[in-house]
Amino acid sequence: MKLNAKTISVGIIIIIVVGLVVSKMDFSKAEDKSAAGASTKKQEGVYVKALPINKETIEEVLQSKGSIIPNEEVMITSESSGKVTQIAFNEGDYVKEGQLLVTLDDRELQAQLERAVYQEEFLEKKANREKQLNARGGVSDEQYESTIRDLQTTQADIDLIKTQIDKKKIRAPFSGTIGLRYISEGKYITSSDVIADLVDASSIKIDFTLPEKYMGRIKSGTEILFEIDGLEESFEGRVYAVEPKIDVATRTISLRAVAPNASGEILPGAFANVSIILNRIEDALCVPTEAIIPEMNTKKVFLAKEGKAVSVNVETGIRLSDRIQITEGLQEGDSVVVSGILKIRNGTQLSILD
Repeated sequence: MKLNAKTISVGIIIIIVVGLVVSKMDFSKAEDKSAAGASTKKQEGVYVKALPINKETIEEVLQSKGSIIPNEEVMITSESSGKVTQIAFNEGDYVKEGQLLVTLDDRELQAQLERAVYQEEFLEKKANREKQLNARGGVSDEQYESTIRDLQTTQADIDLIKTQIDKKKIRAPFSGTIGLRYISEGKYITSSDVIADLVDASSIKIDFTLPEKYMGRIKSGTEILFEIDGLEESFEGRVYAVEPKIDVATRTISLRAVAPNASGEILPGAFANVSIILNRIEDALCVPTEAIIPEMNTKKVFLAKEGKAVSVNVETGIRLSDRIQITEGLQEGDSVVVSGILKIRNGTQLSILD
């Protein structure tokens, strides 16, 4: 069977037409799939996390580092020199104010005192005789007054010797715990020799510093909390003294607080973590720090409302360790976006993750 040119041309045209129809159908299907995919993506939106805002009580807390010092502390020394004849304490003992700790050799002074007492007795008898004679004119006023002067001088010498003897007995200046001793009986000591340390830690003091900007907010009577390494509980104290000047090198102010220590568990010299509650706010609204977006002159957050991102300008207050107080712009129950923030704009469709 022979095909002429006209028949072949018609066949080619039919094939081309069929191909175009098929291609158009495939393209239409592809467009439908693409549109369906885009619609699905648009419907899902950007995946983000959002948290509801609830009212809470927050505290503005100031942190500092401090050192524990005892209520009283002194190095026991002797005002006079001499050989140690008695040590009347044990290391680590609790001693009371005025308790005898050490005695030095005072035999020479005791002999001087005895002689002065004899002299006093002699002059008292002489003064009494001359007083009677002076009344009858048997002794001149000058002689009687000279005897009285000698008596008074002797009495002053007795007081001086007694004072020197008393210095040979070293006593505790206040009640406290006495530490390790650095002398032994028989040792000759001078005023430069340390006998032992005496510490009163029935109450303790906490020395710490704060930046100068807080000098108007911390006053005598301000309460503090502090923690000691190695002790699990927190302790309360009270500021009782503020340095009246600022350290020009560090731009800080020095403060001292006091706290009871009846149990003695807080040892002087320990390191303290000090906390001061500057302000306590009831019914505060707070958002996580990462939710805040700083801009030129404002700050904003994104709220999730009806499946869309809504940009809201806010005013902030106290900054805590992981969140910030919002003073204006939000209400309780608002849902704040806290993740995926860089991917969204005002009006972006959202998909909230659980």
